[in-house]
Amino acid sequence: NGTEVSVGSSGINAEYGEEEDVEMSEEGMLVLTKIGRETSLRYAIQLITCANLVCRKRNGTEVSVDDIKRVYSLFLDETRSSQYLKEYQQEFMFNEIKEERAMEIS
Repeated sequence: NGTEVSVGSSGINAEYGEEEDVEMSEEGMLVLTKIGRETSLRYAIQLITCANLVCRKRNGTEVSVDDIKRVYSLFLDETRSSQYLKEYQQEFMFNEIKEERAMEIS
């Protein structure tokens, strides 16, 4: 009843127990394989779960590339998350604390 997932040379190989039955298109598996290689296997597995929820929400029977794209845009991997934080660090609340301290010192 467990899940065994690995990224092999041919792609993500997944065997799901009855509790985690996910039907996925061949193209979807290829996209997830690429994501798993470029980010992490853990992130790819999380996308599978979320994409399956998106598929069910639209009453689909098979996770498609569009489902994967949707969740990929909603959930950041570690690298994209770090990049986002660096890009927008001036707009976060902790930056205001530094500015207030600088004003107090002046």
